[in-house]
Amino acid sequence: MNSINSKSKRKKIIIYCRVSTKEQADEGNSLLTQEKACKELAYKLGFSIDDIEIFIERGESAKTADRTELKKMFSYCAKKNDEESILIIYKVDRLSRSVADYAQIKLLLEKYNVTIKSVMEQIEDTPIGRFLENTMVNVAQFDNDIRAMRCTDGMKDAVREGRYVWGAPLGYKNGIVNGKSNLIPDETAPMIVDIFKTVAKGLSDINHIWKEATKNGLRSKKGEKISRSYFYKVLKNKVFCGIIEKFGEQHPGTFEPLISVELFDCVQKVLQRRSKTMTAYKTDHPDFPLRRFVFSKEGLKMTGSWSKGRRGKKYAFYRFGMKGSNYQKDSLEKDFVIFAEQFKFDEEKIAKLKVFIKQKFEKATSAMRTDTAKLQRRLIELQDLKSSLIQKNFKGIIDDDTLKEQLDLSKEEIISINAKLYESENSNLNINEMLNYAEQYLKSPGAFWEKKDVETKLALQWFQFPSGVVFDGEKFGTAQISSLFKTKDAFDASLSPDVDPSGLEPLTSSVQVRRSTR
Repeated sequence: MNSINSKSKRKKIIIYCRVSTKEQADEGNSLLTQEKACKELAYKLGFSIDDIEIFIERGESAKTADRTELKKMFSYCAKKNDEESILIIYKVDRLSRSVADYAQIKLLLEKYNVTIKSVMEQIEDTPIGRFLENTMVNVAQFDNDIRAMRCTDGMKDAVREGRYVWGAPLGYKNGIVNGKSNLIPDETAPMIVDIFKTVAKGLSDINHIWKEATKNGLRSKKGEKISRSYFYKVLKNKVFCGIIEKFGEQHPGTFEPLISVELFDCVQKVLQRRSKTMTAYKTDHPDFPLRRFVFSKEGLKMTGSWSKGRRGKKYAFYRFGMKGSNYQKDSLEKDFVIFAEQFKFDEEKIAKLKVFIKQKFEKATSAMRTDTAKLQRRLIELQDLKSSLIQKNFKGIIDDDTLKEQLDLSKEEIISINAKLYESENSNLNINEMLNYAEQYLKSPGAFWEKKDVETKLALQWFQFPSGVVFDGEKFGTAQISSLFKTKDAFDASLSPDVDPSGLEPLTSSVQVRRSTR
């Protein structure tokens, strides 16, 4: 019997097969061919089926070593206790198409006492064998690089034609338009449009809009709920207004845009404002909206946490971190609601306020409507300016850096103008919705706050009391209220916004909090 088959020196055969696309994996032909050829080589070397361990890689690229079956093969090799083995592959490029990766793979296999044999190439531990092996790996990488370059060039050409050739974003599906691949709006497009319109109005917290959208069925292409971070990426994706940004270039798409450029720019303005104004409202625990908003007389910030009671039952408490300063969450928040309620408007005052705001709004928007024509003329001027700058750069009158600087300045002004134009077009809708929202809030600020999610609660409480509130163990007070609530003076001189000498707003008896209720 051949020494290679003696039990004392018995080696194991490892077969690794791979295809790079799911289509090949589904058809299975290429994999079957590889596996059959590798087994035949194993049999010629004197091994039986019992001596063979097979790893099949379906639909993964050889451009990286981070492959499922390849890692399983390494794990298998590591557990062989240094027994000699032979790895049979169909061709070198099945193992890797990267020179660097192949070198690393080979070093790791040598560490595990594994030698490589190829069905289609003569791999031997001789100068000629090593030269051929390295040549085959270089050819594989060269072929891969050429394919990648052609693919990239093809995608660049597609972008310049206005075609989007990647996986379709939400609201679109991949399809054929005029005989070429491009985007087509799908059944979720109306939902995406509604989301952009809602954000542009600036009436709702972005996180609230995201939660409502997912509640109403917004899902990823895989059918999963989309994350908050992905939702923000959707809002910043220019594809929805018909613009493709790839390879450092920007081109108008030939597919149907879901929204206008003006609406998109308006949303970006809202996102910028939110990122600046909402930082003060962040909390590290959604169960305790009043934490870090309520202060003690000594200036300590209130915290909040859950505590375990008897039989493992949990209780929520706010506290100042000093003896005798624990307050039940529900009781304290109820007292805060009562405190916020004393600033409410009655219906007569709300009606007067709405008339007043509409008058001011009409006056302001009248000037805005007058400016609309000027803004539109300025847009035309900026477009002409961009064309002129590009021509001057082409003729060598201005250099590339100056061109980029001037184009960036023009772009910023165009975005600002588009946002103003969109706000102008939608001003009537916005003022009515804003007044309706404000009316519900002003009628009962405490009860309104109580029903909202944590993000909205934070925004409302900091709006009504910009400096937070003080709690002395029995009553709430504040040295500052929103200027909106001070307008009650214009309708009712009997209510004074002045604070008492201690710096706390005068309180009604209903706001008194007794320790015995804690």
